[in-house]
Amino acid sequence: MAKRLLITGAEGQLGKAIQFQFAEKYELLATARKPSSAAKKKRNVISLDIANRSTVNSILGEFKPHIIINCAAYTNVDGCEIQKDKAHDVNVNGLRNLIQFSEKDACIVQISSDYVFNGKDGPYAETDHTFPVNYYGKTKLEAENLLRGAQRKHLIFRGNVLFSEDLFCKSNFFAWVYTSLLKNKPIAVVDDQVSNPTLISEFVKAIFQAMVMKCEGVFHVGSEDFLSRYEFALNIAKNFKMDTSLISPVSTAQLAKNIPNYVAERPKHSGLKTTKIEKNANLTVQSTEYNLKRLKRLL
Repeated sequence: MAKRLLITGAEGQLGKAIQFQFAEKYELLATARKPSSAAKKKRNVISLDIANRSTVNSILGEFKPHIIINCAAYTNVDGCEIQKDKAHDVNVNGLRNLIQFSEKDACIVQISSDYVFNGKDGPYAETDHTFPVNYYGKTKLEAENLLRGAQRKHLIFRGNVLFSEDLFCKSNFFAWVYTSLLKNKPIAVVDDQVSNPTLISEFVKAIFQAMVMKCEGVFHVGSEDFLSRYEFALNIAKNFKMDTSLISPVSTAQLAKNIPNYVAERPKHSGLKTTKIEKNANLTVQSTEYNLKRLKRLL
């Protein structure tokens, strides 16, 4: 009998990809806070606000998942600074509800972020000291600590700058660059925030491999190279034969000065070392260039 898997945040690019890839491997229930009519009809996504205790209790009590993959989060970094109660309610209390109302032997897979680090001396290994510089990062770290302290089977995955072929996802950096350049729209991209962007399909593969191999603990995912958002945008333009002159560099300080709601501090020299997931889950991490060429075949 297939194990029962519950996915939260199934309207996001990661949750959606997990649903597609895991559908034939598990008895799957996909959920989202406010699923679109298309998601309800085509992917059978049901409504679940993880911050609502009674709803979580009801759905988990009925479905009784063996595994929960929690992709639900309030990820608007600047919004988290302004709406701290909402950020904490979703990112921390939501996970607390999943822990409280799930079976004690259920494994919980939590999606976290490189924003648990301050970005002063990256790239970071899983054992490096955490010190978030914004409220979003603080809620993600608090959630990690909550799950660790719950003494439950768990996996915590930290990713950074998630991207995929999903051009309709607002949080997809690749989609923003690609669609902007397609319309010949000039864009300014930060040149002092460094990361190793995470291709969604590789993220999903890492999660699946870690689950199959019964891994536990914290794992980092990302590409093998480290580059700024500006360099990443230039790579996108070059790979898709678009006009690189439409892309101009801008510093984080300039963005904060020019955009009133750009209020959260960002980690700058970030990025995540992937040696642990490669070794434990038998994965080969590829370059951003290689992953962009893979995307090109899908578009």
